[in-house]
Amino acid sequence: MEIACRKCGAVLSVASTAIPIVKCTNCGYPNPVIAGAQPAPARPQMPAPAAPAQQMAAPPPPSMSQPPRPVVGRPQASASELGWLVVHDENADQQTHPLRIGKQVIGRKSVSRPCDIMIETDDPYMGRNHCILEVKPSRTGSYEFFLSDVKMTNGIPEQMSTNGTFVNSQPAPLRPKDMVYLKDGDTIQMGKTKVVIKTLITVASAQDASRIVQDMDYAPTVIIK
Repeated sequence: MEIACRKCGAVLSVASTAIPIVKCTNCGYPNPVIAGAQPAPARPQMPAPAAPAQQMAAPPPPSMSQPPRPVVGRPQASASELGWLVVHDENADQQTHPLRIGKQVIGRKSVSRPCDIMIETDDPYMGRNHCILEVKPSRTGSYEFFLSDVKMTNGIPEQMSTNGTFVNSQPAPLRPKDMVYLKDGDTIQMGKTKVVIKTLITVASAQDASRIVQDMDYAPTVIIK
């Protein structure tokens, strides 16, 4: 038979009711053996705890932050465009040509003798390679623009153009030894055709340069003798 320990409840096996006391093997309590006692109730079998269901990681909540919206503004200049020459003349269509770092030969458009900046004009007084505009970095971190009308022949400076290059309607053309510092808004006359220089100091794009120059008055034309 089996009895339950009165102290700890452990189930104890009793071989014979003739044994008056059974010592608990768990806690050592002396349990009296009573004949006809009810057998110790079977311990209820507790179901094994169910394995926790594997929880799926919840997806992170959608971010409330929105990607930054592009700033709507005027178009910016290309990284290599540091200024522009805008044709602004009574006898020529308006054109806008970019200026880049280094020397650029300017002249009348030609297939046989092309140059860096070719201006579409019927002006016979403008040479196909008329003058040179050079863009240089300045010490302040900006850029400087210089104009010259010179070519080197056997190491000797000579006039590049036949009919002269003029700045801001000054009657005297550039000489071979001249190098003129150009400012934003200056007018250059090559032959009889005039162009205006615009730089990043006042405009940010070719469109801005064209629009601003279009609203300017025409500079007086120097009469070529």
